[in-house]
Amino acid sequence: MDACRMILLVLLLGLLAIAATPLASAAEDAKDDAKDDSKDSKDSKDDSKDSKGSKGSASDLTADFYKESCPDAEKIIAGVIEKKFKEDPGTAAGLLRLIFHDCFANGCDASLLIDPLSNQSAEKEAGPNISVRGYEVIDDAKKALEEKCPNTVSCADIISVGTRDAVKLAGGPDYEVKMGRRDSLVSNREEADNNLPGPDVPVPKLASEFLSRGFNSEEMVALLAGGHSIGKVRCIFIEPDATPMEAGYSASISKLCDGPNRDTGFVNMDENNPNVIDGSYFANVIAMKMPLTIDRLLALDSKTTPIIEGMLKKTDDFMPGFSKAMEKLSALNVITGKEGEIRKTCSEFNNPMPPTGGSVIRMSSADPADLEGLSDGKSKQVSDIASQGSKDPLAPELPAVSSPRKKASGKHHKLRGD
Repeated sequence: MDACRMILLVLLLGLLAIAATPLASAAEDAKDDAKDDSKDSKDSKDDSKDSKGSKGSASDLTADFYKESCPDAEKIIAGVIEKKFKEDPGTAAGLLRLIFHDCFANGCDASLLIDPLSNQSAEKEAGPNISVRGYEVIDDAKKALEEKCPNTVSCADIISVGTRDAVKLAGGPDYEVKMGRRDSLVSNREEADNNLPGPDVPVPKLASEFLSRGFNSEEMVALLAGGHSIGKVRCIFIEPDATPMEAGYSASISKLCDGPNRDTGFVNMDENNPNVIDGSYFANVIAMKMPLTIDRLLALDSKTTPIIEGMLKKTDDFMPGFSKAMEKLSALNVITGKEGEIRKTCSEFNNPMPPTGGSVIRMSSADPADLEGLSDGKSKQVSDIASQGSKDPLAPELPAVSSPRKKASGKHHKLRGD
C-alpha cells in the first residue's frame, strides 16, 4: 500500500512539474512584454500591444473578417456614415471623439455605448463623456446591419470602421481598419473617469498616458492634431488665462463665451475650417489660436514644440502620421475570439440582468421623476416602478475593482451616489 502511494506521489509530482513549465514560460513572457511596452512605441514591433495589459488578441483582427458572414458590412456602414455626414458635417468630429473616449479608457470594446441602468453605472456617466456625441450614428449603422446580417457585426467594429469612413469624408486619410472585435460585457464609469485625460492636463503627464498605451510623442501629437482640427468645444472647457492665448483670438473667444454663453456656447476648434481635417492645426497651435489649454501647452513644452514646428514646415507628413496613429488607436486592447459578445443593440448588453437577479431599468426609458434621488435612497424603490426581481437595488455599492483591462465577466458596477 505504501509503495502504491509512493508511486502515485511520484506521478503527481511529475504532472505538476510538466504543468509548471508553461506557467513559468508565461511569467517570463509577461516580464518581457512589460519591458517592451515601457519603451517608446516607435521602437516597438507590435503596434497592437500596450503596457496596460493587452490580451494580445489584436493580431486576430483581419481585413476580411466578415467576408463570409456579412460581405456587405463595410458598404452598409459607409452608406449610413455618408448619409449622416451630409446631414451634419460635424459627424466626423463626433465619431473621432467617441472612438478616442471608448478606446483610451479601457480598449476598443464599445463599452462607451452602454446606457446606464437604474442599478448599474456606465462609462456614459463619466465626466469626460458627458458631451460625447455620435451614438445615434452607430445605432443607425447597427440597425442596418442587423437587418442584413443579424447577430454578426460588433458595435466595436462599427465604431472603428464608421470613424474611418467619417474621417475620409472630412478630408482625412483612408487608413486601414481590420475587423473582428467583440463587444465588452463591462461598462465601468470609473474606468473613464480615471483614464481619460482632461483638456488642461500637463504635457508630460499626457505623454505618459499615451506612452502607457503604446503611442510615442509624434503619434500623440498626430492624434490631437486630427481630432482637434475639426469640430467644436463647449465654452465651459475653455480657459483663456490658463496659458498664453493670442490677444485678438482671446477677444473673439470672450465675445462668444462671456456672460450667459459660458454654459451653453460653443467655439470652433479651427476658426477657418472647422469641418476639414488638415494641417492648419500646427499653425494655430504655434500662433496660440486654439481654444483648449492642452493644444496651447504643446507649443510651450520642450518635447512637443519641435514636433509641432516640424509638422508646420512639412505638413505633408501629417496625414501618414495621423493614419498610422488611428490604425493603432482602433486596435487598442480589443476583445476577440469567444470573449465578450456581439450585441444586438449597441446601447445595452444582450443580457443586462445581473446573475443574482434584481431590478433593472434603462435610464433613458424611465420617468425621470421616478428615478430622482434614486442613488441616495430618497425615491421609491425601483421594484415599485417595475417588478423584475426582488433584490433591493438600493443596497450599498460594492467596492469598485480597478484594473487596466477587465476580462468580460458580465458583472457591472452599480450607480454611484455622487
